Amino acid sequence: MLGQGCGKKVLARGPCAEVTRCTCGHIHLAMGPVTIRVEEEVLRAIGVTLAEAVQNLEGVEQSAPEDSEPAPSMQSPLFGGWKQ
Repeated sequence: MLGQGCGKKVLARGPCAEVTRCTCGHIHLAMGPVTIRVEEEVLRAIGVTLAEAVQNLEGVEQSAPEDSEPAPSMQSPLFGGWKQ
């Protein structure tokens, strides 16, 4: 119907990004003129990756045991691969 769409709830807002959830369940990550629509699990994985990047920028060394498994990547079967 014309003029009707999803209602959005702001989950987080910062100086360069905003995260909203539509009433239909989609999560939107907006950074400047770019908006990425992701599933909740993908948003969580992005958050983990960004937190690790910030730690590495700050010079925090994370030593992992050699026999530990790497964290699942966005291309792993757990996340179903890259999605558009």
